[in-house]
This record gives sequence, structure tokens and C-alpha cells, in this order.
Amino acid sequence: MSVLEQQVLVLNRQWQAINIRTVQEALSMMAADAAVGMDFTEEGNFVPVKWEDWLALPVRDCDDSVATPSRQVRAPRVIIAVKFNKVPLKRPRLTMRHLRERDGGRCAYTERVLKPEECSMEHVVPRSKGGATEWKNVVLADKRINSMRGNRSLKEAGLTLKIQPTVPPAKPFHESLKSRLAFPEWAFFVKK
Repeated sequence: MSVLEQQVLVLNRQWQAINIRTVQEALSMMAADAAVGMDFTEEGNFVPVKWEDWLALPVRDCDDSVATPSRQVRAPRVIIAVKFNKVPLKRPRLTMRHLRERDGGRCAYTERVLKPEECSMEHVVPRSKGGATEWKNVVLADKRINSMRGNRSLKEAGLTLKIQPTVPPAKPFHESLKSRLAFPEWAFFVKK
């Protein structure tokens, strides 16, 4: 991965994590005065730096940099979107991991706690009958039950849902980052 494709944490004006961008996007935002870069001093301080001053920052051994025809420019790891004040909420993507979290690792039919290898994503209304792959139509189920049911309706299969599918609540963006900090500098802004 090139330096321009590396991740940069984006903060709002209150220094709350709101997004991730690439170094290339971050540098463009800084050049357009839509963002300032965050300089991490050796003393452990965080200092917002405007574009003109960012260009003059020396590239340290611990920094990544981008080569321009006239100089090396330090690649930011955190920027502040200076005009953005909100904290956007994000709903988890529908993945097996998030489905297990939502349903507490329990089979929707038996309420038995399942091992990861026993889990399947079960469509309440089968896809073959028009059911969509969305939060309101999927539950966690034992693979054996899912296989036994096939594409029959719950009634046809003689099954009853004990855990109803729900749409998980949207959460602040920073909560999705807790397990994936790309750089140590991010830790200060992502509360655990």
C-alpha cells in the first residue's frame, strides 16, 4: 500500500472521531482549508497545524511522507475537519460478527448459545420467496436447523422464532474503531 492510500483519522471540531480518509484525501482537505493536520510532538502534545505550516514541518524518522517535486511532505495520521461539528451515527453493517453480537450468539429458534462454527445467517422470509438480506429479515440460527428448513416458510417447517430480528441501534463512529487502531496516535481520540 502506498503512503497516499494509508488511513487518516478525521476528527470534528470537538476532536471527536467521525471518519477515516486516505492520506491523499486528507492532504487535499488540508490544502483546501477544510481541515488542519494534527502534529504529535515528542512531548506527547497534539497541535493543530494549518496547511502552509504543515508543508514546513520536518519529516521525522517516525513519520511517513509524500514526495513532491520540491520537498517531502509529512503524511498526516489525524486531521480535524474545521467546519464539521456533528458526531455522525453509524449502524453496523450486516455481517456474521455483528449478527452474532445482536442476537447474543444464540440460535433464534432454540436460544442455545452457538459456537462460531455452528452459526448461520437465517432468512426469516427465504430469499427464494422474496426475502431480503437486511437486519429485519435475518436471525442467527444453528446450521443444522437452517439446512433442515431449506426454503420453506417458518410455518411449513414447524419453526417458531424465539428471538425476533431487530435493527441494531446506530452508534457514534468512534465505537467502530476500538478494535482497529491503525496508528498509536489514534488511541487518544478513540475512547475504550
